[in-house]
Amino acid sequence: MEPKIKTYPVFTKTERGFWDEKMGKNFIKAGNFRKTNKDRIKFDLNIGEIGELRVVESRAGAGEFYTNASYKDKTSPGILEEFLVVSGSIEVYFENKTYKLKKGQILIYDNTNPPKKFKIPNEAHVINIYMPLALVKSWIPRIYNKLDSKLLSPPSKSAELLAEYLQLLAQFAIESKNTPPIYQPKAIIPLIMANLSMLVFALADLEEDKPTRIKDIQLDAAKQFMLVHISDSTVSPTVIAKEMGISVRYLHWLFKQSEETVIQYLTRKRIELAQLLLTTSSKSLYSVTEVAFMSGFNDSTHFSRRFKQQVGSSPSTYRAKNFTGPN
Repeated sequence: MEPKIKTYPVFTKTERGFWDEKMGKNFIKAGNFRKTNKDRIKFDLNIGEIGELRVVESRAGAGEFYTNASYKDKTSPGILEEFLVVSGSIEVYFENKTYKLKKGQILIYDNTNPPKKFKIPNEAHVINIYMPLALVKSWIPRIYNKLDSKLLSPPSKSAELLAEYLQLLAQFAIESKNTPPIYQPKAIIPLIMANLSMLVFALADLEEDKPTRIKDIQLDAAKQFMLVHISDSTVSPTVIAKEMGISVRYLHWLFKQSEETVIQYLTRKRIELAQLLLTTSSKSLYSVTEVAFMSGFNDSTHFSRRFKQQVGSSPSTYRAKNFTGPN
């Protein structure tokens, strides 16, 4: 048994209240972070938001931070964290694994397997992006099922691109918080979808069991194209085939390997996006018709019919039962 370490709260009561207020009930509580001594740790903390994403930019001095035993029990629903080291270094300790992160590296993990300890040798500038797991699980099940925790590192181009984008997201979220709104709330969806798309590609680069057969590689490519362009109602088998340089007939043949046709797969993913939008946005922000359009449908009646077939309830009923925002 490991010896029990006496720890103290990292944040004051006021600071903890600020964190909880800005992060909201669905995100990790600062009260679960503790340090090994009473000395004040030098840090500068900024919190922003982009829809359901929370963006935390912090600069901290040397120190060790622990999480208590109830850490993961207090995080609901599922949250995925993108942890980017902008400068300096930081060590992240999990139950059976330790990462020594340097500048430009991104650690991806979710709250079902949170770190036990963080150690900053000198100083570190870190950007954390917290996002709901729902869409990630659905979009990349093969990757997600083996996710646990993943390290994305330069010189991987996908890792470098994601790191640059996370810094832009942080700048946008923090500056928007401190100045009068300069964007329409409905403009946040493209930002969220871009982050998700880049994360999908970066994680895909790490897959150890990537498909090796040409037809499997092509099937994956077709699915990735659909996911990136999921909100575009003009995406069709013809458009997909043209983009990939294959015939429509061959595209349909590729999908015969799976349990769905091209249209069935595309429709399912669009409905899953609609579920996320309905769960995380109020009707005053997005009407059901607007959700339909953002999910790639150009007819709200057709959308509602398909949604009920797949989910078992109408979009309005689903939102009423599952909306996670404030009443």
